[in-house]
Order: sequence, then structure tokens, then C-alpha cells
Amino acid sequence: MKNLVLTLFVAAGLAACNREEKPVEPPKPAAPVAPQPAAAAKIDSAELMQAVFGAAYKTADKKAIATLAIDGGEMPHVMTAVANTQLPDGRVVLIVNGAVAADDGSNMASHADSGVLNVYLLQRAGDHWTVLQRQQNVAALGSEGFIGSVKWVTLAPGKPGFIVSNGGVWQGYAITHADIFELGANVRSLGGFNEASTNEGACGPAVDECWKVDGDISFAAETQQSGYNDIVVNFADKRYTVTEEKNGDFVEHVKSNTKASARYHFNGKEYDLASGANPVPDI
Repeated sequence: MKNLVLTLFVAAGLAACNREEKPVEPPKPAAPVAPQPAAAAKIDSAELMQAVFGAAYKTADKKAIATLAIDGGEMPHVMTAVANTQLPDGRVVLIVNGAVAADDGSNMASHADSGVLNVYLLQRAGDHWTVLQRQQNVAALGSEGFIGSVKWVTLAPGKPGFIVSNGGVWQGYAITHADIFELGANVRSLGGFNEASTNEGACGPAVDECWKVDGDISFAAETQQSGYNDIVVNFADKRYTVTEEKNGDFVEHVKSNTKASARYHFNGKEYDLASGANPVPDI
């Protein structure tokens, strides 16, 4: 038994001597990790709505019924939170959509009814929110009682703002308009422009021209001093016709697929077209 163990030990040693020993590579240094910005604390829209509307806010269906002055009178509106953001000074902006309400609190807005833009400014005070400013009935935007979507922007250093992309669809024709607002001492409208449109929903062999035009909005340093950044909109502009095959399928024939750009400059009151062209068709 001892001889057997000795024989195995010697064989293992010889095998080890015959193996080629490869040097162990030193561990590679870890790639530097770029510092990540701290994630902003998520703001609960329900808390903000509760602070703004108090007992009128119904947390069960995330709605609030309030009374807003519309066209010189008063009528109930269904109020829903659209977007919120925190400003550098810690204040929070809440944008709320107002739509005509039925007696039971449901949205009774028709296709032709715009939504009502309402803006509230709040600040955290201990364990609750304090409403600093209420700006109701700022503008009527969109259709079917909805103002549209909100994009937060910086109009210039120290000048926050937002763009509301709003519009509607009518018999297959759709259009989106970009309305620009500044968040100063008060919410101020700075004008707007057509952002996108299409007639795809109505496009067919009987239509002379079909189109789909989309705009991508960005900001650039102003070319002339105004105190506000310029707005640059890059458009993708597709024009085409449609024919119908014997089997009933529609075939698309592209007439043009082009790019265009428009630059808007603040003229002291609002943004207007300074160069380029806006190819978005009205409907």
C-alpha cells in the first residue's frame, strides 16, 4: 500500500514538471467609472394635487373637481395632473389639465373642446406642501378636453419654461402645435408654431397628395441678442400618393422624402421665424 501511494505521488510530481508553467497576468485595473448624477427624488403628483385641491381631490380615481372661471362664468372642470418638475431653487411646478365636467364629475368634453392649462407653484414645508401660486385658465389648448404633452425646457440661463405639444385628429387629418411658455413671476406665453401634421388617416387613391411631417425641437445659442435661446426645429417631410392593387391592397409611391429646418428667434414678445421654413401643412 505504501509503495502504491509513493508511486502515485512520484507520477503526479513528474506530470507537474512536464507541464508548461504560464506566468499569471496581473489583474487589469478597473476602467474608471464616470460619476453618475444623483437621481432626483420622484415627486408624487397625488401629493401635489391634494395640496392644491384639498378635499376636492379624489385619490381613488386620481381626479379633482374644481370650479374655474371660463369665459367670464364659472363651471365645474375635471382636473388631472399632466406633469411636474422641480426648479433649481427647490420650488415645484405642477401642470394640471382642466376639462368640462358633467354633473357626476366625468369628462364631458367634446371633440371640439380644448383643454384648459393650469399651472401651480408649490414648495415643500416640512412634511407637507405649500401652494405658493395658482395660475388657472392660462390657455385653452388641444382638443377633446386635453391640452397635450409637456416638455420642460430652459429658455435661457435662469429662465425655465415648457412647451406644450397639442392638437387633434379630424377625419384622418392630424396636427400638432408647439406652444411655448416661460415660468417667470407669472406664466407667460411666448408664441408657438406648427410642429407636425399628417393626413395618413385619410390617405387613399382619391387623395392627390399624402404627407407626414414631423418636427424635432432643440435649442441653440441666439444669433442676435434677445436674452433667450433660439429654437431650432428639424423636420422630416414625406410626400406620397397611394394606388390600389387588384387585390385591394394600397401601394405607396413616394414623391419626396426631404429634410428641412426652421430657426425661431425671440423678438421681445414671442418667438417668430428668423430663417429657414416650416413645411408643416395646416389642416
